[in-house]
Amino acid sequence: MKYFLLFFVLFITSCSPPEPGTDEWFEEKYEELLVASPDATVSLEEFKDIFISNLPREAADNNLIKKHSISFWLMDENFLPSSEDSESFLPIYVKTLKQCAANFSVMYGNMEAGLLYGKTITGLDDVAEMSRLSDEYSNHALYFATRAEEIQLKKSSKDDWDNSDNNLSYREILQNTISNEISSIQDEILSINSDEKFIELLETNALICLQTRNQNPNNKDYIFD
Repeated sequence: MKYFLLFFVLFITSCSPPEPGTDEWFEEKYEELLVASPDATVSLEEFKDIFISNLPREAADNNLIKKHSISFWLMDENFLPSSEDSESFLPIYVKTLKQCAANFSVMYGNMEAGLLYGKTITGLDDVAEMSRLSDEYSNHALYFATRAEEIQLKKSSKDDWDNSDNNLSYREILQNTISNEISSIQDEILSINSDEKFIELLETNALICLQTRNQNPNNKDYIFD
């Protein structure tokens, strides 16, 4: 089944323009897969991941940009809830917080790499400035990850705490889950081939993330020990 799916992905890639598909386009191709192989157990999201991994580099980059660009999310009318209900807005807000945490984690890594090798990917070679930005980005990353954790903890019920496994508290389980989600986002951002698009994504997201933080009444600093 795995080999059939890979062949199918490569086939539709060769028959389609390299431009990344819309959600509707992916859904259509996924339906074609299910018709061709009714026993397929792969989910739509898994199909997207396999497809994207077989796209040409530029097309794969464009897909990742769309997936992780907060400004692109905001242009999608389906992104924001149809009502002003704060409860329906929370998942979107938490998603943004995790994206911001991953974004600044990558930016922090860039500064640390610059300190190690003498120059960042953007060409910055001022050691004092790289050190300052490294501290600033690590603070932002921890802030957004902690805010996501705080919000999800408030939404938890008593049962969530009582049913924890492996002698871990619900808070510890939640921290591990959020950390894994942020790491997954980081890995995908780091897989962008084009340095120009990579930097543009980070910088554009950072502007929106900082606006979000500055407007948050709980805008306190979180410092790594």
